[in-house]
Amino acid sequence: MRPPLRPGVARVLAGTALVLAIMVSTAGPASAHAVLLRTDPSPQTTVKTPPSAVRLDFSEAVEVAFGAVRVFDVDGKRVDKGTIQTAQGRRQLVVPASLPGGTYTVTWRVVSADGHPVHGGFQFYVGAPSTISAVAVAGDRGAGRLVGWGYGVVRFTWYAALLAVIGLVVVRRFVWTPALRAAGLAGSPAADRFRTRLNRTLPWAWRLLLLAWLLTLVFQAASISGLGLAESARPSVLVDVLRTGFGRSWLAGLGFTLLIGLPVAGLTRPGGLFGARPQTWLSVMTASAAGLALASASIGHARTESHPGLGVPSVTVHLLAVSTWVGSLAALAVLGGSAWSAVPLEDRNRLLRQLVPRFSRLALGAVAVVVATGTLNAVLDLASVSDLWHTTYGRVLSTKIILLAVALGFGAWHLWVVPRRLAGADPGSGPGRSFRRSSTAEVVVLAGVVAFASALVALVPGRSLALLARGPVNQEQRAGSYTVQLFMDPSAPGPNELHVTFVDPNGLGAADVTSVTATLAAVGGAAPALPAPALRLISAGHFVGNLDLPAGAYRLDVRAPTVPPIATTFQFKLRAGGPAGG
Repeated sequence: MRPPLRPGVARVLAGTALVLAIMVSTAGPASAHAVLLRTDPSPQTTVKTPPSAVRLDFSEAVEVAFGAVRVFDVDGKRVDKGTIQTAQGRRQLVVPASLPGGTYTVTWRVVSADGHPVHGGFQFYVGAPSTISAVAVAGDRGAGRLVGWGYGVVRFTWYAALLAVIGLVVVRRFVWTPALRAAGLAGSPAADRFRTRLNRTLPWAWRLLLLAWLLTLVFQAASISGLGLAESARPSVLVDVLRTGFGRSWLAGLGFTLLIGLPVAGLTRPGGLFGARPQTWLSVMTASAAGLALASASIGHARTESHPGLGVPSVTVHLLAVSTWVGSLAALAVLGGSAWSAVPLEDRNRLLRQLVPRFSRLALGAVAVVVATGTLNAVLDLASVSDLWHTTYGRVLSTKIILLAVALGFGAWHLWVVPRRLAGADPGSGPGRSFRRSSTAEVVVLAGVVAFASALVALVPGRSLALLARGPVNQEQRAGSYTVQLFMDPSAPGPNELHVTFVDPNGLGAADVTSVTATLAAVGGAAPALPAPALRLISAGHFVGNLDLPAGAYRLDVRAPTVPPIATTFQFKLRAGGPAGG
């Protein structure tokens, strides 16, 4: 028999978890997707005097690791000089450049501090547009679709593995083992089968958790660098990623993941590990899982909310509560369903009468925490209730909420209906099979919830879009193979200069668009008809006109008589006493 674990070892393990938690909480702040609010010079505008630098203002702090802001002249030569400077808490990038006159193209790529890359480009003119067309500049189109979809699969896999690790331990400790003892079946074949399968499944779930976390770093490198997966796995690239705020939190998460491996081994190996009692390993597992959830929350949207000290802990607790609920249910449905089938029919309902209430009480507490923290997270992430149906982030969140409501319906059935049916069931009747079918259906629905939660990580929250809406009118719409850009200067009630630019698939002004018609209408109310803005061509695909408008909401319809025609619609607001909204 192994000697018991010395108290000092347990203190060392707990201390390690504490140190890693401190590392996560003090890591560089994360961010939601940074949004480019304004530039100086503004896109598609003409400045009279050569600026000494190009400035880009973002909604949130950005990192320039793997990033760049490049300025090209009409011949495609780089004219930016020196290093990128930051100001206003890394929300503004300043790029020194030599800009004597003519047409200039700016391409930019930065990384939000939560690791999301954002990129774009625009043109402006010094003095007047050049008399020749600008040389094509290769814009940054970001990571390929394979990287995007692959990253989503990795995130889903990581969530599923975390749910499995936590759920298997929780259901064994708080549901299965107490139910077996209460039913007098502690030494039954069902107990042996459950133990054997859990001891096989839990280490594999941990290995999958570790693999998914490691792949997260590679996919993150590919996402923010624009390189392929093979190139992104090179040590030099990965080291650069580890120097970012994402990288520091990822390292802490790796430490927690490795630490989780100790209780996994201690709880599943026949002889245990280091002679420690299961209760000791459960404590280490709890601390490590909490630290890993904190690391995950620290590289998400929560760190940029107005109250990150509230948002990050809320996301952490939310993730742990979801893992307890969903992971436990999946473990009970998969491992438990297989195990209780080994019990004779006359004992099966007796076991289920102990299992279902215990799980339902556990799930009820977890669900209460999920609903409370989920509501708080939504309030912090959304700018208004209408974001739930007006934004992609909100629509995905709404779908997740609907699926969650369906899962809660299954939970209510298990809590209030199944126990009554089991209490009055004959030994050979089928409430047990009914519970297994309904719990499996609930697991499938909750898998959809996890999938949509994975998608939310890659989307821009409504609060970031609201910041953009309070900035200048600077929008773009897809129209066939073209991108149509709208910019208004100064985007305030009164005289405004209206810029409409047609951009071809190569990212340059569309030379084949030589004329355009536009109609303007006020949105809402009985507003009088507005004169159509006269737009004049000043460079390839770039049209300029003048408007004098009061505060209000407007719709601008733009049409180019190409073959086939290009048509799109913009909506914007001019607010009294401030800039416009997109």
